[in-house]
Amino acid sequence: MKNNLLPLVRKLTVLLLLALLAGCGGGDDGESLDYAGNWQGRTSNGGTIVFTVQGNLVVSLRLVDPQGVIWFPQPTDIQGNSFSAEYETDTAATDFVSLDCTFGSINQATGSYSMRKGSSVLTGTFSAQHP
Repeated sequence: MKNNLLPLVRKLTVLLLLALLAGCGGGDDGESLDYAGNWQGRTSNGGTIVFTVQGNLVVSLRLVDPQGVIWFPQPTDIQGNSFSAEYETDTAATDFVSLDCTFGSINQATGSYSMRKGSSVLTGTFSAQHP
């Protein structure tokens, strides 16, 4: 069963890396825009995402999907107009969480997420707004 997931996990990893590379880059002057504030949105699976940006850091992030919850235990750097976060969980060597986000403007962001717990893989997309 574990070997059956390996090709899927590799494909998801490649797709996430490609999404990250596509979202890299800042404005014309090479500086990041100010995305500071509280962001809220919806996931493609009917869940919610909430994150807070302070300076060039995402200081809190919580995504609630009907099949699982994703949160990141430490701040994540914003590079240009995007950020990525990933970590292996403490519960098992097979568990893994990742999220990629690209800011389309100072008020709009989109992204994707993936969570693997044992043999289960949860993926989805999201959009978030900043009032």
